[in-house]
Amino acid sequence: MKRYRNIVMFKTHQPMLARFMRKNPDNFSKGCTFTLCTIQRQFFTVGNQLKEIETDGMNAVCLNGAKKRSYKEIIAMKGYLYNKVYSKEISLAEKLLEVSGLYGIGMVKAGFILQLALGKVGCLDGHNLARFGLSASVFMVNDKMSEATALRKANFYIKTCEDLGGSEYLWNTWCKYVADLYPKIYRDACHVSKLHVDFIIK
Repeated sequence: MKRYRNIVMFKTHQPMLARFMRKNPDNFSKGCTFTLCTIQRQFFTVGNQLKEIETDGMNAVCLNGAKKRSYKEIIAMKGYLYNKVYSKEISLAEKLLEVSGLYGIGMVKAGFILQLALGKVGCLDGHNLARFGLSASVFMVNDKMSEATALRKANFYIKTCEDLGGSEYLWNTWCKYVADLYPKIYRDACHVSKLHVDFIIK
């Protein structure tokens, strides 16, 4: 039974998130805000952060420092990013760059947003970087880079995710890793996976 639950995590929960985020820009922005709340915070705290943002908006305490600017950009650009992510006219790498352009998001968390919305790419966060012996610096882009260089970086990030096993593998193994790391907080990997749905879809 445990093996079965481990297999269906991504297959069960990601499509639910994809359908939700695809409905409209507001829902899409909730996935982006969820992602913002995961930055340098324990995963189990994300639900309370989102409730705080829903109640207090820009005045939420969790939107400290740069996160306030990031959240402001998510709200301001939700329509634009929604259209870009679901466009049939641009490549996956271009979509990744568009989302990574959000202040404070970057390539790794942009990959997470596309994983939630499209079931593609993935999140090479601190846990995954440590697991696979990678450095975040190789994926960083900045305004001084040429468009061609930034696009190469985006394609490299996508290929790295694929070479590591793909979006589904990264999702399932991350959930298992986190569940094993914090057994007093999470029942199992499926619990971690389902929390993505519980936190984003009210």
